[in-house]
Amino acid sequence: MDGRTVNQKDYFSKLVNNINIDQVEQHIAENKANGKEHFLYQLLEPVRAAQPSPDLEQTLERILHAALVITRAERGFFSLRNSKNKLEFKIGRNKLNHRLSAADFKVDRPLVLKSIQREMTIGKSNPDSALLHVMSAPLYIHFDLVGVLYLQSSQPILSSSNPKWKMFQLFLDHTALAIRNAQYYKVMHDAEEEKETMQKNLIQSDNLAMKGTLAAKIGHEINNYLSGIHANIEMAMEFAEDRSKRDLVVERLEKAREMIMNMTSLSNGLMAKNGVDPNIEKSSLNQVINKFVDFVKPIYKYSDVVIEKELSASIPDVHIDNGLMIQLLFNLVKNAVEARADARIVIKTYYDRQTKMVKASIQDNGPGMSEEKQKKIFRMQYTDKADGHGYGLAICQDIMKKHNGEITVESKLKEGTTFIIGLPLNVEEEFADLEFDRLELLVEKRNRKRKVAKQNKSKTKIKRIAARRRPKQLLDYSPTLH
Repeated sequence: MDGRTVNQKDYFSKLVNNINIDQVEQHIAENKANGKEHFLYQLLEPVRAAQPSPDLEQTLERILHAALVITRAERGFFSLRNSKNKLEFKIGRNKLNHRLSAADFKVDRPLVLKSIQREMTIGKSNPDSALLHVMSAPLYIHFDLVGVLYLQSSQPILSSSNPKWKMFQLFLDHTALAIRNAQYYKVMHDAEEEKETMQKNLIQSDNLAMKGTLAAKIGHEINNYLSGIHANIEMAMEFAEDRSKRDLVVERLEKAREMIMNMTSLSNGLMAKNGVDPNIEKSSLNQVINKFVDFVKPIYKYSDVVIEKELSASIPDVHIDNGLMIQLLFNLVKNAVEARADARIVIKTYYDRQTKMVKASIQDNGPGMSEEKQKKIFRMQYTDKADGHGYGLAICQDIMKKHNGEITVESKLKEGTTFIIGLPLNVEEEFADLEFDRLELLVEKRNRKRKVAKQNKSKTKIKRIAARRRPKQLLDYSPTLH
């Protein structure tokens, strides 16, 4: 036993002698420095948490963790004042950062009330619990209560005699500011989200309204096409009874088929996201008008409606969508017929040197319009008809916009109405007049040739008639000698 004791003494003597006192003191100093550094780091957590962030819970969690580290409490929670001026439990954590609910805490309410009325208060409560030491720290900004920090621990919590007490009070002041900032940012973030949601709902409502409008547009335009298709098929059936008119049957059915294709293109275009995509190509406006008039003839065959054409042969070709142009003419003519059952409609084409545009006017002898009405007629869903929808002229204006053109109206009460559509030539302005003049000369030259050809044909015909009326000449012959 004595030998063992001697050996142990020798061992500990050697161990003590081998310890470097300077290193130990340096290590202790480093630990103290690290502890102070860690304390200051946690003390500044509210300042870092005050940076703009809409995540209030994350801000509370960071500050609560810092408070637990600084005070060495074992768990705690934040209660914040709500809109009803009552304290509401927001977040609870223990020192291991595990989530705790309000039910996990037995709150000393008198202590909390006392702290709110005065200042940070420390006390003991819950004698049945191991967590006897409690701190209730109110969070104020200029006498405005933001909330309460409540801490519990089995060991004494930071006391007023501790040098860190005043620093912790500074920590609480910054905590109140950080929480209020986070609340403001959350309100702003929620308001922005609500705004975005409302905008999305508004866009969705607009889309639904747009779909409803498009459906009405489609119905309006398809009705126009259907009346033409029906009239052409009806005429084809009449021609079918006469075998000699079979070519006319095919012609009318072909026109009906063409209108069906235009109708399909129209409905698909209107239902598409970007609306109708015009099929622009260089065309003769006169040919489009001729095609339109030929198509609508069967519709007004048994009515008193008269459609006349005065087309300038020298207008240049324009870049248009033939189907959309027919659709536009359909709406204008239909309006004229609805205004007067025995309408006389004159469609003219000409070149306007002033605007450098090819124009077409659709003139009727209807009741005319007031100046006030003329200002409204192109608005969507404006109508003064009992069974009208107010889409026709709005669609016409939309069609002209797609062609970079224009549509205007000239009208007086009891003097009829004239709609004028203008289409650009898609050439430089200084060459527009030259293009028209060139075409005008070509037309004059063509007309002269036709006139000369007609005169020559007339002369030939006169000669033939004169030759038929001339007396027959006796044939000279020599008698045959026998």
